[in-house]
Amino acid sequence: MKLVHISDTHLGFSEYHKVDSESGLNQREQDFYRSWQTAIEQILSLKPDVVVHAGDLFHTPRPSNRAIHTAMQSIQQLNDAEIPVILTAGNHETPRIRLTGSIFEPLNLFPHVYAAYSSRYERFRLGDTDFHCLPHCSLSEDLKQAIQDIEIRPQAAANILIAHGAWAGKRRYGMGEFNEQIIPDIETLRGLQFDYTALGHYHRHLRVKDHTFYCGSTERTSLNEHQAECGFLAVDIDKATYDFQPLPTRSMRKFSPLDCSGLTSTRIYQELETLAESDIKDAIVQINLTQIEHDAFVKLDMRQIDELFKSAFVLEKQMSKKQQNGTSAGETRIESLPVEFERYLQQHTSGEFNADRLCRLGGEYLDAVEQATENPEQP
Repeated sequence: MKLVHISDTHLGFSEYHKVDSESGLNQREQDFYRSWQTAIEQILSLKPDVVVHAGDLFHTPRPSNRAIHTAMQSIQQLNDAEIPVILTAGNHETPRIRLTGSIFEPLNLFPHVYAAYSSRYERFRLGDTDFHCLPHCSLSEDLKQAIQDIEIRPQAAANILIAHGAWAGKRRYGMGEFNEQIIPDIETLRGLQFDYTALGHYHRHLRVKDHTFYCGSTERTSLNEHQAECGFLAVDIDKATYDFQPLPTRSMRKFSPLDCSGLTSTRIYQELETLAESDIKDAIVQINLTQIEHDAFVKLDMRQIDELFKSAFVLEKQMSKKQQNGTSAGETRIESLPVEFERYLQQHTSGEFNADRLCRLGGEYLDAVEQATENPEQP
């Protein structure tokens, strides 16, 4: 059997205030759709026997209409090619209150889609192969019960385990999220043997055991993942081959901290100019200035720093002042007004307001104000 193992596509994820002028969509949101659609094209060319998605198809339990449309359109392509799809819910798309229902309910209506999303173990049989699914469980008791419910039929020719969570075997691989599910080494715990275990949640391609893998995410949701390659796995169960299929994604550059002890503001600009000469075009870039002298900190012009990195998609700035005793003061993140406005909305808006619309409108107004300030002679 040949299968594709994909996970953590996070459709609907958006970040920063960058909006595409033609579609009106957040550009980072488009990045995730583009990567997903590229993956679907590659999967169709590979013609696997089955596609298994190990969780976090969507970024939220209530994805936007655009995210739903994008997912359904691609799944329809796989259905038209008669490629079965097995979906296992992750923590990002699992509602905290079960009575609210799941986005997987309508997806389950596709003839070749099998979805596990009810906080319990489910087994799907395709031909002579059994697929054992452990979706995200809201309660630890549900997870324990789900693990105990796993049953391997003696007549099954192959058994595939699909689970979403932080693997906790000899080492633990997690994302540090408050609601992440801890997955024990089920083969050791239950004395079971699987032919392949497809894990989701950890955003890096990783071989945990001989036949147990995280495939990684299809796009990066954090600068902490700047060194991680995105893609999915093409697996041949019979030949025991596991080929990583990389996907083109937006570049991320996270520069090492720059010690500014004894540096004037002019010298800091010079150091930053050297960094900006590297390949940063359309990339998400982060700089970290530490131990900044008080006089230099006061003289630093954020707009001048932004200008140095103008070819980047976005620039994140982390700064810390040097205290008199030589220690570093608390870290300060200083961004453009639209970015700071977006962060404020994320922290303070509730469900009664449309945060995305407020962010878009506010970003447009603040961009206009910044441009007017920088070019006062223009009408």
